[in-house]
Amino acid sequence: MGLYKIDKAGKVMSNEGIGKDKKDMEVTNKKIEPKKRFQNINLFAKQVIEKMKKDDVLPSPSNYMNYFEKMLIEKSPAQRAAIEEILHLENDSEIEKEYMSKVDYFLNESFDKTKTLLDDINTNYSKIAKIKNFIKSKGVELSKNPTMANIRGFESKITQATLSIEKEQEKVKQDYLNLTELIKEFNKESIFDKKYGVYNKKYFFEVLKNELENLKNFDYKNNVIAFCIDKDILKSIKLNKDKDIVIKTIAKMILDRSRRSDILAHYEDGIFLLLLKHTAKSEALKAVESIKKFVSFSNFIINSIPIQAKIDTSVIEINSTMSVDEVISDVIKGLL
Repeated sequence: MGLYKIDKAGKVMSNEGIGKDKKDMEVTNKKIEPKKRFQNINLFAKQVIEKMKKDDVLPSPSNYMNYFEKMLIEKSPAQRAAIEEILHLENDSEIEKEYMSKVDYFLNESFDKTKTLLDDINTNYSKIAKIKNFIKSKGVELSKNPTMANIRGFESKITQATLSIEKEQEKVKQDYLNLTELIKEFNKESIFDKKYGVYNKKYFFEVLKNELENLKNFDYKNNVIAFCIDKDILKSIKLNKDKDIVIKTIAKMILDRSRRSDILAHYEDGIFLLLLKHTAKSEALKAVESIKKFVSFSNFIINSIPIQAKIDTSVIEINSTMSVDEVISDVIKGLL
């Protein structure tokens, strides 16, 4: 049994007993007869496996990918184009590639704007330091010769310096606002939910939209699971920070036990969505029971009160006639 203790600072003090065995979560896809237009890529996939066997190479996903790409280059332009066209149909990684290109842009822009901000701050401090030295030296001079001409000259210099500093302060303020806007824009483009450490619903919707399109071309079986912490359990936890820790910990447990192809995202209000690709409905239901079982084996201790974890779940099989809104609506209804 997994035991989690939350201290007064809101940290999970212990985390033991989560099974690392994923056998009860593994979901295998039934062999589906491919459409004729996909026979070339099936034949090519077999050739890749045979080549790996011949070279006595471990058939790991990364090794298979390397061999697949290497052997694809050796194909004729027509064969390569036909295979790449099919691969493009179900390529979810394009979403992440687009996001990473945006990340690169935002990083470069943020570095530039931060440098501009720091340069303007440095200029501002340099001018303030010069004014301090001027006031100090002029103060000594005025104490020795306090004529009206000297006083007026001093006032004129101070006025000019003040205007110059105010101008620099406006530049610093604008630099800060520009950097703040860039951060806001970056957060809008983010595909991650920083609060719970999983994908956000924006990314999930994009992937789901792609999968619904793919179903028009492939005979896949895909399912979507929705889950949330049992409402009675959440009511028993008084502090919101403790609720968030429990929700985040359970989400991480499920993420750790999910397959690489599964997509876990936070929808809203502590509701999570899990896309199971290449998974029949019967297998998705087994996965749901497995999730509920291992979550129920985890206890949290909050303010010396033990709380047994429990989640509510809902699952639907998706098909090409459904829209993203229909899928989300139907699976969320199952939680109510």
